[in-house]
Amino acid sequence: MIALFQKHRLLFVSLGLASMVLLFFIVNKLAYQVLIIEKHNEGQDRLLDYVIELRNELKNYQILPYALADNPTLLAFMQDPNEQTVKQQMQRQLEDLTHVSKTQDWFILSAKGEELLSSEQSLNFKLEDYFNLADLSDTLKEYQGEYLLISGYSPTAFQSAHLALAPVYSQTGKLSGAIAVKINVNDLIERWNLLDDLVVMTDQNDLVFVANKLNRVITSDWLNSPKAIQFLDHTNAKTYRLNDQHYLLQDVLLDDLKWQIHYLSSLNNIQKTAHNMAWVSLGFFTLLFVFWLYRRERSLKIASKLENQHLIANSVLQQRVLIENTHVGLLLLTNQGHISFVNPMGKRYFGAHHLLISHNLMTFLPERSENQTARRFLSALSSGDIHNNEDLLEQEVILQKHDGNTFPALLSVSPLQWDHSLGYLVTLLNISKRKKAELSLLEANARLEDRVLERTQALQAAQKELLRTEKLAAIGQMSTAIAHELNQPLTGIRTLTYTAELLLKRQDSEQALKVVSDLESLVVRMQKLTSELKVFAYRRPEQLTPTSINQCFQSALHHLGEEAHHLTHQLHSHGNDLVLAEPSRLEQIFSNLISNTIQACAEANITPAIDISLSSDDRYIEMQFKDNGPGIEKDKLAHIFEPFFTTKPIGKGLGLGMAISANLAKDMNGKLQASYNDAAELVFRLRLLKA
Repeated sequence: MIALFQKHRLLFVSLGLASMVLLFFIVNKLAYQVLIIEKHNEGQDRLLDYVIELRNELKNYQILPYALADNPTLLAFMQDPNEQTVKQQMQRQLEDLTHVSKTQDWFILSAKGEELLSSEQSLNFKLEDYFNLADLSDTLKEYQGEYLLISGYSPTAFQSAHLALAPVYSQTGKLSGAIAVKINVNDLIERWNLLDDLVVMTDQNDLVFVANKLNRVITSDWLNSPKAIQFLDHTNAKTYRLNDQHYLLQDVLLDDLKWQIHYLSSLNNIQKTAHNMAWVSLGFFTLLFVFWLYRRERSLKIASKLENQHLIANSVLQQRVLIENTHVGLLLLTNQGHISFVNPMGKRYFGAHHLLISHNLMTFLPERSENQTARRFLSALSSGDIHNNEDLLEQEVILQKHDGNTFPALLSVSPLQWDHSLGYLVTLLNISKRKKAELSLLEANARLEDRVLERTQALQAAQKELLRTEKLAAIGQMSTAIAHELNQPLTGIRTLTYTAELLLKRQDSEQALKVVSDLESLVVRMQKLTSELKVFAYRRPEQLTPTSINQCFQSALHHLGEEAHHLTHQLHSHGNDLVLAEPSRLEQIFSNLISNTIQACAEANITPAIDISLSSDDRYIEMQFKDNGPGIEKDKLAHIFEPFFTTKPIGKGLGLGMAISANLAKDMNGKLQASYNDAAELVFRLRLLKA
């Protein structure tokens, strides 16, 4: 496990770094979601407060027109708007009311929506630029006796205007007109637009009429660009980007006024806070990871130390068990050659432990010829004339026991060095049994050599007897075959001689000549038999000459005469057909092969046919001799070149043809073989040197 952790330490560190990066993004994401949800909830509460404050502000505007609706000066002015004195009084009252109530403008309207009088505080503001008189008159008539808040829009100024109106009635109860005050909520919005948060109010036409901080940067289509998001609690919200800053956009609709309050809360601090929380978490996790690595490394070092101690203890135990149970004597020598340690087998060899320790090993090596090399080595060791790296390996010595007895041993001395000290390890192997076995083996070898010599002589005698027997058997076989082959023509000669004698006595010369002709054929037959025997014993030629295979084959056919009359043959030669041979011997080989084919096909009533093909390599030309004969049994094929072996009945041949052919080929440094090809056809292969 320790080795596995050390091997994969880099992998663990890489996984830890990857986990820290992943943790940073997860914590950043979760923190951002928690903070933005909290921001959203705060925005909802803030919007509710804004709605309450706006309602209270508008309520004040509602009270002001009604407070002036029953003013006598106003009623007098409504009866006669052209009366200058009343008009001036009313003008001063409107101006005073504007200063007291800290409003912008006051307007007195007729029942038709016409402007009769105004406080004239806003010099550039004209009521007819924002409101249509006909629409204003209809609105007054429609909402008689009710508080009314109306909004208008100036296409040229791209602004909205809002009026709070209270109806004014004559003494007869007829609607005379209305008194209106221009609503101004800028101060309220300025109180809302604190820090980085922004508040925007839009009217029923989605036109911004209050946005103090955004008047110069916000556009008319700004509500088309917010991005929809969803929090982890599945709350839907919108974000808005303005001047490279992100805002959470929340809004509320005032149903009666068709106004909307848009609250834009800055997300910059949230992002920074989420990043800080992620970095804090990452730092905390890094500290934990480093602490874990430290504890892991420390535990691994402790475990490794314990494991090493355990391994050392096991190694020491194994060495002790090995030393105590080894079947070889072990001695530890100092650099002066004194014995400092003996294992149990060494004690068993020498017989007494207390006589070994602190004694020089030289004491147990008597002065004998076998110990000369070992004694010289130990003497050099005692005198310090030996190098540290010199050793003595597998030296046969005679050691002396405590009781004076000796035993043969195989001695080896090797230098050892530890803790800057030098010593020598001596290994002893008692070879008494081996020596006894060697002596026994030497005695057995001597006895075995005598027996082998006796057996060899007996085998040689038996072999000579066997060769003599085989020769006698071969001579007997050959004599029987020769006698049989010669007896037949001799018997015929004797008979024909007697017949010729009778015919001559009768003076029948014609018949006598025929008998003489038969005698001649028998003599020729006997001559042929003796010539075969002569060829079989013929010596190897002294010199070979280039000889044409085709010419020798044709000469053999010619000498066979009528015997080869019905033979068909083919000889496939590719260029050079010259071999190193003696023409008469090669012709004799072809004659024997052709004669065998003719005789075998005659017995099977087959028209004989021979096919000869030539192939060559760098040194030899091989002739493959194939016929259409019945062949020979495969178990007899191995004996086909043996002398006097024949498958023909007695009287049809001596069985020397193939043996003679093989010897002739051998005499010409060639080889004649017979085998069956893949088509189960008997093929003779004659291999001779290329000329």
